[in-house]
Amino acid sequence: MKAKYFKASIIVISVIVLGNVLSGFINMFQTYLYQTNNAEFEFSTMPTKGRDIGMMERQFSAYKNAHPEYKDLVLYRTFKRNPLKFWNWYSYLTDEMYQYDYKDEIESFSGKGKFGI
Repeated sequence: MKAKYFKASIIVISVIVLGNVLSGFINMFQTYLYQTNNAEFEFSTMPTKGRDIGMMERQFSAYKNAHPEYKDLVLYRTFKRNPLKFWNWYSYLTDEMYQYDYKDEIESFSGKGKFGI
């Protein structure tokens, strides 16, 4: 009886660990939207295309420098952590994209697309 529980535990732990190791491939083509409180600035990251957190932070800094009236803006992520997606658990704890506070996505009225174009 103990052998069955031990084998089942090993299988479950292996699936969780392997899922977290392969989460980069599982989430390869995901996009992640970040917005300010009233969508004055928004940015979609696509890590596989080079649009990463570093690029977002540089563009956000440039935006605040160009618009001094928005110097106190704060960026929020508009995507939730889903505890049922066990393959993302490691990313939830370590990836800088999840370090931003969460806020519901609001519709942008800037007339621009999600990429600011």
